[in-house]
Amino acid sequence: MMSLTKNLRKSKTLLPIFLIIGLLVIPAGKAYSQGVIIPQSFFLESPYNVTDVQVNGEWIDLEDGNGNLWMTRFRADVNLYENLLGVYVKVPFAGNSGGNLDGDFDIGNVAVGGKGAIVSTDQTVLTAGFEVIAPTTSNNNGALLARNYFRDFVYFVDEAWTVAPYAVFGAGNGKFGFQANIEGDIMLNADDIEGDSTEYLVKYGGTVSLTPEFNLPFATSFLVEVLAVSSLSFDNNITGAWVNPGIRIGGQTISMGIAGEIPFGSDEVKDFSKFGLMADIIFRWGS
Repeated sequence: MMSLTKNLRKSKTLLPIFLIIGLLVIPAGKAYSQGVIIPQSFFLESPYNVTDVQVNGEWIDLEDGNGNLWMTRFRADVNLYENLLGVYVKVPFAGNSGGNLDGDFDIGNVAVGGKGAIVSTDQTVLTAGFEVIAPTTSNNNGALLARNYFRDFVYFVDEAWTVAPYAVFGAGNGKFGFQANIEGDIMLNADDIEGDSTEYLVKYGGTVSLTPEFNLPFATSFLVEVLAVSSLSFDNNITGAWVNPGIRIGGQTISMGIAGEIPFGSDEVKDFSKFGLMADIIFRWGS
C-alpha cells in the first residue's frame, strides 16, 4: 500500500512537469492525418492510421467510500499505407487509492487490432476495424473498480476473450470536425460475469471539434466527445455514457489533450462516480 501511495504521489508531481516539457517541444503546424482534418478524440478510435505512441492517464473520483480510480493506457500504432491502413496494440492498467479497498494496480486485457479506410475523400472518411482483446488482467481491486466504471468493461474481465468489429465515420470542413463510432463487443469465456459463456455489448459515440486559427506556433482544438456503452445480454442490462469536454494542442509530431469525464446513464454507472480528469500525450512519426 505504501509503495502504491508513493507511486501515485510521484505521478501527480511529475504530471505538471510532463505537460510543461510537452508544450515546450510542440512543433508548428496543425495536427492532422492525410485527408480530413479531424483532431484525435480522447477515447474514441480515430478513422486514420498514424505511426505513433500514445500514453494517457486518468483520475476518477469514486462514490461510496471507494476512494480514487487511476487508469492508464499505453498504445502503439503502425501506419502501413498512407494513413489509411494500420495495426496497433493497447495495454491498459487500473489502480486504486484511498477508500475501503486495499490499494492495488493491475494490468488489463491487452488488445491487438487493425483498421483500414473503405472510403476517403477530402471531406469524409469511413473506416472499418477489428480488435482482439486477450485475457491478461490480474483481476485484483484495480480491475474490479475499472469494471464497475463500465466504460472499459471488456478490458478488465478475467479469463474472457473479446472480439470487437467497429466502424468510424469522419467528416470535416476547415476548422470544424466530426466523427461517429460504433463497435460490437463479443465476449467469449465470460462465465465470470453472470455465468454465461458469451456476452454482448455495444459501444457508440461521437466527437465534434473546432480548431480556430490562433496566432500560435501550434494547433489548438476544442472537443466535446460523447461515449456510451450498453450491455445487450446481461440479466439486467446497463448503459453508461460519458461526456468528455476538453482541449487538444500540438502539431504533427506531438499532441497533448486534457479532458473532463462526466458519467451518466444507468444507476450502476452514475452512482459509482461523479467526475474524472484525463490527460494524454501522443508522439507521432510521419504525417
